[in-house]
Amino acid sequence: MTAVALVVIVGGATGTYAVVSNSQKASGVDQATPTVPLVSSTRRSTTTTTIPKTTTTTLPTVHQPKDQVLPDPGNGIGYGSRGPAVFIYEARMKELHFDPGHVDDYFDQATEYAVTTVQKYFGLPRTGEINTAVDLVLTHFRYTPHEPRSEPDRVEIDLDKQVLTLYTNWQPQLLTTTSTGSGAHFCGGVDGCQYAITPTGHFHFYDLIKGWQKGKLGTMWNPYYFNGSDAVHGLDSVPNYPASHGCARIPMHIADYFYTLVHQGESVFVFGTPMRAGNEYVGPVKTPPTAATTTTVKKTTPTTKPHATPTTVKKPTPTTVKKQTTPTTTKHP
Repeated sequence: MTAVALVVIVGGATGTYAVVSNSQKASGVDQATPTVPLVSSTRRSTTTTTIPKTTTTTLPTVHQPKDQVLPDPGNGIGYGSRGPAVFIYEARMKELHFDPGHVDDYFDQATEYAVTTVQKYFGLPRTGEINTAVDLVLTHFRYTPHEPRSEPDRVEIDLDKQVLTLYTNWQPQLLTTTSTGSGAHFCGGVDGCQYAITPTGHFHFYDLIKGWQKGKLGTMWNPYYFNGSDAVHGLDSVPNYPASHGCARIPMHIADYFYTLVHQGESVFVFGTPMRAGNEYVGPVKTPPTAATTTTVKKTTPTTKPHATPTTVKKPTPTTVKKQTTPTTTKHP
């Protein structure tokens, strides 16, 4: 039996056709159908370069809370109030990460701080009381991140709203009232006399001191430093306006655990409008008198002595001399 193999090359692919002799066909085996191998599929590798670029732009979105119907606050719910309405509002603020302290039926200082934070967050009057406006925003609450495309773990300090927001894995974990630099002039700190201004910018937590830290300007609870001598720390007094030397004050019950929610090197974004430099003194008591006396003495001595002595000496001398000479002519008697 004789067979002829024919090899054909088409477009880079090799095909083999077997041509069988008539004697083989006569034996009942028909092998005239050509056998063509499949062409290799290695050419498809050029289409994989455009896929990764589109996946990096999508970021996790903030999980917005659902609306919740709350009790009518009536004429207002404030410090010292008790009742089931207080419990419901505290539970709602706890769900939204405002931390009103213990969720019970008593409106205490921690509850007031939480309500003040809600009012600051939405630009409402900072009364610390639950009214119809607070009821409305808590019913339809929505988060508004300032740095939504930044790090998943970060702290945002809004100087205009005086609110600190902590994010973990892109989601808000804490919203609290804060009090930043007042803009007043003070002396006695580690950097000498300066103005109490909290600067804007992108900073990082770098040093934590647990417990009370006593400094030249007072004591701080669990300070976590992020910019020189500026730190996030607890203090008994957290006004609803800028009042610090430059740090970000937070309520004591929040400072108890704040440092456990952040880590060294975590980003701190400070934005808004810093206070302008002012003249009010907020530093130690002993330093201002010495600074005031030295400035007033230098200014008064050159201005009073030169002008006072010539005006008092020149006027009396001519008037007294002339009057004494005229009565000496009493030669008539």
